[in-house]
Amino acid sequence: MEKTIIVYNPTAKYNCKRIKVNDKVNDLNGKVIGFLWNHKPNGDILLLSIKEKLSQRFQLAGTVWHHFEGGSSMPEDTVIDEIATTSDMVVVAIGD
Repeated sequence: MEKTIIVYNPTAKYNCKRIKVNDKVNDLNGKVIGFLWNHKPNGDILLLSIKEKLSQRFQLAGTVWHHFEGGSSMPEDTVIDEIATTSDMVVVAIGD
């Protein structure tokens, strides 16, 4: 009697968009830092901790907070456009 084993591939399809990445930022003094959170648990706590550490170490021009209800999906183009126009650098927390 022949037995069959079914193997499932749990890899989700992904939607990837190519975007131009700016040059590397060597000095954060005078820069606006963006923080992007997708509402995963504790991501906000991580970002707030990073914000505090960066603010202590550098003379930042400011910080901006962005979020999206994404889970594992990408943020809307409007969120990406907004953060790109308001931030010199972005710190992203998108995992658990």
